[in-house]
Amino acid sequence: MISFQRQHAVIRTLGLPHLAREWRNDFGDLGGSGVNRRTGEFKVIAMALLLLAGCQKTPKGQVIAIVNGDEISIEQLSAEIRDIAVPDSMDRTQLRKAILQGLIDRHLEVEEARKRGLDKTPEFVLLKKRNEEELLASLLGEKVAATVPMPVDTEIRDYIYANPLQFARRQRLFMDQLAFAPPKNRASLSVLADAHSMDEAVAALQSIGIVPARGQGVIDTGQTEPGVARQLDEAPEGEPILLPQGDRLIVGVITRREPIAMPPAESRLAAGLAVRGATLLRESQAQVAAARSTAKISYEPGYEPEKAPAAK
Repeated sequence: MISFQRQHAVIRTLGLPHLAREWRNDFGDLGGSGVNRRTGEFKVIAMALLLLAGCQKTPKGQVIAIVNGDEISIEQLSAEIRDIAVPDSMDRTQLRKAILQGLIDRHLEVEEARKRGLDKTPEFVLLKKRNEEELLASLLGEKVAATVPMPVDTEIRDYIYANPLQFARRQRLFMDQLAFAPPKNRASLSVLADAHSMDEAVAALQSIGIVPARGQGVIDTGQTEPGVARQLDEAPEGEPILLPQGDRLIVGVITRREPIAMPPAESRLAAGLAVRGATLLRESQAQVAAARSTAKISYEPGYEPEKAPAAK
């Protein structure tokens, strides 16, 4: 039988002062009745075994690392790698080790953030809700995508025929261009209607307070939205044309056109993906429309959407 003094020493040695205090409160410094002694012995042994089991916890199987008692699994590592474009020449073993170290660093940062109570702040709660909603919407999109097959041959042929600037007449366009941030009043850009050269376009933009950055650009019609590609194809030679470019606008003049040949197999794959992408978009929009038709939505005054103009 382990003496009460020995039991108390075991708890202190294991670094559990709060349990040592609990032990003294329950049984006293020098012991108690026989029943209480035996109950105390069992309690101490159980606590010691639990602690020792935690101390001896080692990574194995699906668990590849343990950080302050928290496990990092092979699934977590795989999820991180899945979002990285890995070159074929990269050593996969070294990559996994490097990403694992990044996971450990992030885990330690999370621990520190929780110690500081950052997980209790209104900002955290708001960001957590937004990220959770975005993740669930993304997972729903993946589920929908799994139900949409690649199009059949006739659909692919029809798409290639309807979009020649992406396939048979695909071009690389070299441009002299003016780039600038969109003005708040888009209607002010109507001054460009009378600009028939780049110099006139510069003067027109400056007249409404815009100082554009002039430079050279290249546009691949095969990678451009079909409507914009048609607009470029129909632009008169040497005539400035207004185009969207990310979050900016450009006014450009085509200085040279270079044909881009596409192998048939590459054309078919690109067309198939484009048709499937359009189908996925329609399916997603249909699901949202169906959900909206049955949802109960109310607005604070001033936040409701604008009503569509009545049909004439």
